[in-house]
Amino acid sequence: MTRRALIVDDEAPARAHLRRLLVAHPEIEIAGEAGTIGEAADLCRKRPIDLLFLDIQMPQASGFDLLTKLDPVPRIIFVTAHEEFALRAFEVSAVDYLMKPVFPDRLDRALKRIASGSGIDVCPDEKLHTDDTLFLQNDRTLRMVPIRQIVCITAERNYSTVFLTDGKEFLIYRNLNQWEQRLPKGMFIRLDRSIILNQQHLLEIKIVDRDTGKMFITGRQEPILLGRTALARMRAHLAET
Repeated sequence: MTRRALIVDDEAPARAHLRRLLVAHPEIEIAGEAGTIGEAADLCRKRPIDLLFLDIQMPQASGFDLLTKLDPVPRIIFVTAHEEFALRAFEVSAVDYLMKPVFPDRLDRALKRIASGSGIDVCPDEKLHTDDTLFLQNDRTLRMVPIRQIVCITAERNYSTVFLTDGKEFLIYRNLNQWEQRLPKGMFIRLDRSIILNQQHLLEIKIVDRDTGKMFITGRQEPILLGRTALARMRAHLAET
């Protein structure tokens, strides 16, 4: 099925970059480009548009302002350099939220969501890559987080706590086995039943005794206590690197 797409971005190089990536997707027909919200609204009124590749921060008006001018509203893939608008993107049922610069594999996954009829999934099951971003949600907020900013994940039964580089924590209904299947193997290491570590954020290991150690990580003042299994795996991993 061919879908007619409109690229909306005030930066011509960003529009050209997206055009080049879309050459690999003949199912997407580029119906036009717009550098302003007013121009985009006019193009949508003149011709049927199935999909918007939409920047958010633009001169005079935002990408969200365009949506109030359209009826019906096409499927939306936000393309932006700003992660702080993720919650609003979720609220308007966007298909995806791509961070600039857009990479081919990330665009591929967004277009697969178009084909499947799905939207932004807070906890999808797809395999994650080192340059991906992930939506994390708790009772208070929804946040878009680059995978590289995940420092450590600890778990108890079916829940897990995700620790970020800025010290923030997210309690997620997802067990550690599910995280292990999704996270990039070269970046993350499973230490025991309750800890997955992003080895890029390991600062120091202090040995307490033969079976116990303290692990210091980015963004957290207090160390994480490692038991016998976790300490042994960490020692083996450090010996290999």
